[in-house]
Amino acid sequence: MQKMINKAAWLLSEGRVVKISPYMYYVIGRNSKHLVKYENGKFSCTCKGFESKGFCSHVLAVMTLSGLKEEASSFFDEAVRQRVLRELRSVSRGR
Repeated sequence: MQKMINKAAWLLSEGRVVKISPYMYYVIGRNSKHLVKYENGKFSCTCKGFESKGFCSHVLAVMTLSGLKEEASSFFDEAVRQRVLRELRSVSRGR
């Protein structure tokens, strides 16, 4: 999680998060570019990290920039909950 926070901070400090519309952002990383959308109370990102984990540094940077603190809190709470459930399922299968 700390690595993700550090990357989000870097993206913001370097001005690599560009607002395209009220609910769409272009995030320019060191090696790739991604679109982050906020629709119907949910975030999405075109990166592989978001696809596999359900959250990423790009989304975190957009949340921080846009000031969506309440949405960020509920988003990460749900993402963490889902990750814990996945981990528990994989542990129980291993028995």
